[in-house]
Amino acid sequence: MANTSYSQVDRLRRRVQLYQRLGELERTQKYEGKLQSVRAKLAQAEAALPATGLSLPDGVVLDVKDLCMYFGGVKAVDGLSFQVKKGEIFGLIGPNGAGKTTVFNCITQFYKPTAGQLHFENKSGQVVDLNHEKVHDVILQGIVRTFQNVEVIRELSVLDNLLIAGHRQYTANLAQQALHLPILRQEEKVVRERAMKVLDFMGLSTYKDWYAMGLPYGVLKKIEIARTLMCDPQLIILDEPAAGLNDTETAELSKLIRRIQQEYGCTILLVEHDMGLVMDICDTVCAISFGKLLAMGTPEQVQADKDVQSAYLGVSEEG
Repeated sequence: MANTSYSQVDRLRRRVQLYQRLGELERTQKYEGKLQSVRAKLAQAEAALPATGLSLPDGVVLDVKDLCMYFGGVKAVDGLSFQVKKGEIFGLIGPNGAGKTTVFNCITQFYKPTAGQLHFENKSGQVVDLNHEKVHDVILQGIVRTFQNVEVIRELSVLDNLLIAGHRQYTANLAQQALHLPILRQEEKVVRERAMKVLDFMGLSTYKDWYAMGLPYGVLKKIEIARTLMCDPQLIILDEPAAGLNDTETAELSKLIRRIQQEYGCTILLVEHDMGLVMDICDTVCAISFGKLLAMGTPEQVQADKDVQSAYLGVSEEG
């Protein structure tokens, strides 16, 4: 396997998960032989992956260093650096136009940065340079995201929205899908079971057969987050998840993000304007303005920073 690619490794990993889950669902040992065979192939493929020569400090999953994104003469992001630790909830804050969403778009390769490094520890424990990844392959490394605007497919049911999000979990090739071979039916069974589990976790089971069109905005926001959980995420990027939600829905979202962090073992990176939510759930906060770093630290440290108060939170006229 001298020319092993990460997509091959990801396919083998998903095949391992498939046989594990089939054995659990059917309470049988008949998949054990296939499971052991695929595990051996996975170990061989991971060993054959070309070394990247990159490393991260202990406990760090994402390292953003000297990131720049210029649009002509506009410096949307200008020399920004920060590190996200494994398992934490990391908040990126700043006034409108500060460059927050541009940072997200660079991490997920919607934009190719003008300059800077984006290093990420993927599911295999390899440190990869995200700048070398295609936008549609970033998800294979374990990074998934939501968007500011709800992007659910309104003409489909809630369940179908999740099943579509899980399409990258399939390992059956085109011929196996065209012939509807047993491997495809097995994968459909496991992906559907995963979708039902996610719907239950998100409190959306009641809506599973409802068309997304016409559902309350708060429910649509939940559906979008639920779709990220269908992709076996390692890092979830949430772009203004509380936008448009009322106080009750925001409080519920806060608890939900904490549960996702704990029960799915995910690192969460979020942009949010609701400072109550940020201060409540974030372990680390990074404040930026005009694409540059203002302050970084615990929520309390950032909230007390004079530059942050002046640029974003506002300062007292008496001060």
